[in-house]
Amino acid sequence: MNIRDGFIKPNPNGRSCTLMNIHIGKHASAGEFFQHEERRPRQLLLHKQEARRLLQKTDRQPGMTIVPLRAYWSDQNKVKFEIGLCRGKNVRDKRQDIMEREGKREANRMIKNFNVG
Repeated sequence: MNIRDGFIKPNPNGRSCTLMNIHIGKHASAGEFFQHEERRPRQLLLHKQEARRLLQKTDRQPGMTIVPLRAYWSDQNKVKFEIGLCRGKNVRDKRQDIMEREGKREANRMIKNFNVG
């Protein structure tokens, strides 16, 4: 199961939410007929009030996203997700991260060349 790129999209009517871009692998012991598509959108089971609250929070403040934080199996063999509301990075933060990543890459490259030569 991979929830790294996943996000939750509230429906415009405010009654439900859809889990998008989550990879849940196929079952090893089940036959081909009972398999599922691994990256299909999945409906979340929420109360109507919870779905409306999430829709309002994402609509009022631009840049807010609902993301899955943690996944676990329940006693009834259902996948449950802990979700959170977060703000995406702005351009300045992204530039800072790119500069740090490039610096680490350059340092590793220099260490590798020093050890080889």
